This record gives sequence, structure tokens and C-alpha cells, in this order.
Amino acid sequence: MADHARKKTRKDRIMDAALRIFAEKSFQEATISEISKEAGVSEATIYEYFGTKEDLLFAIPEKISNDTIDASEAVLPYIKDVEGRMRAIMFSYVQLYEKNPDYSALVLLQLMSNKRFRQTAAHEAIRRSAHGLLDCIRDGIADGTFRPDADAYLIRSMLMGTIEHLFIHWHMQGMPKREKSMMDMLDPFLEIVLSGIRAKKEQQGFTLHLNLEDTRALGRLLQTDQAMKLPEISASASRKTKNKK
Repeated sequence: MADHARKKTRKDRIMDAALRIFAEKSFQEATISEISKEAGVSEATIYEYFGTKEDLLFAIPEKISNDTIDASEAVLPYIKDVEGRMRAIMFSYVQLYEKNPDYSALVLLQLMSNKRFRQTAAHEAIRRSAHGLLDCIRDGIADGTFRPDADAYLIRSMLMGTIEHLFIHWHMQGMPKREKSMMDMLDPFLEIVLSGIRAKKEQQGFTLHLNLEDTRALGRLLQTDQAMKLPEISASASRKTKNKK
């Protein structure tokens, strides 16, 4: 309780302020002076903690991503089935992006296209979560939950790429309010993907596929066969009646 109730440190306040300003104005246009005023600290304090404006930029997704992943990984061991773990991981992604739009705007609109970012611990934190999803898909293929010919890399790209595309489009439109939230769309989307990669269970018997004309022809055949059997049934019943007499 004490950890949750404690006041944010100066470092936390600096990162919170920087996140809001970077997301609103972009990294290039934001200044350390603006961030220091927003955070209520001196510019010297910011440089003391982070060194450069770019170091501050990269520190934000590193902390937020690691905190989110740690919380998710604390729960995942208690979810036994593969599909449940996949849903939990994707839920964590969407919840983070939707509940913290400044973070999703910063990462998706500014950092993912930054070559320097891909060499940082911040990007490694994001990759850590992506590897967790990939491992989950591989487990599903190995234990027979998913089709043996499923491509784990392709499935992960479909899942993450779709979510990222939806949020990028949402930000580019100015984050409009919608009848269905991103979270509302998550489960139907996952079901579409899962229905395509689940291992097919063998069924007894066979399935007959007919087009409309074949169905009509089969119906006429059955009617004719039934009509031919009726006289035979009637004659058989008559003979049985005579024998009893």
C-alpha cells in the first residue's frame, strides 16, 4: 500500500511531463525548458537524471514497457491454455495503447521509425513482449492446439501489425470517440485469427457438399425411391393380413 500511495519522484514527474509534451508537439519541437516547467523542476535537474533530451525520450518507453510486461508476466503462469495466454498478452497491448494514448502516439508515430531507437534498451523492452507472444504461438503449435503448418512469425505479425495499424489510424484521425472501442474489437479479431490456425479435429463419418442443383436432384431421387417403396410396403402388409386369417 505504501508503494501505491507514495508521491511520484522527480524523475517520474519529469518522464510524465516529457511524455505529454513529446506526444503533443513531437520530439523535435519539444524543449527541455517546457518539460522542466511542466514537471516543476529545473532544467539542470533534467540533465542530471537523463543527460540529453534523446536519453529522456528513450527512457519513457523503457520504463512503461517493462512495468507493463512485468505485470503481465506475473499473471501468465496461472493461465494454463495457450489461447488464454495469447488473449492475455494481446489484452495487455491494447489496454496499454488505449489507456495511455500519449504513450501509443509516442511509440507508434515517432519512435518506431527512429533507427537510433532500435538500438536502445527501450526497444529491447518492447521486443521482450513480442518474443513472449511468439513463444506462446510456438507452444500452441508444439502441443497440437494450432495447426502444425502454422507460421509463428506470420501469426505474430498479423496480431501485432493489426493492432498497431488500428491505433496509428486512430491517432491520425485525432483519436475520435467510437461506438466500439479498440478493446471491444479485440476478441472478435482474435477469434478470426484463432479459427484459422486451430488444429482441425478429426470427425467420424463424412461431409457431403452439394450445390443447389445437386440438392434438387437428390430430393427428386429420394421422392422417387420413396414412391417406389410404398406399393411394396402395402403388398407386404396385405400378405401378412391374409396369413393371419
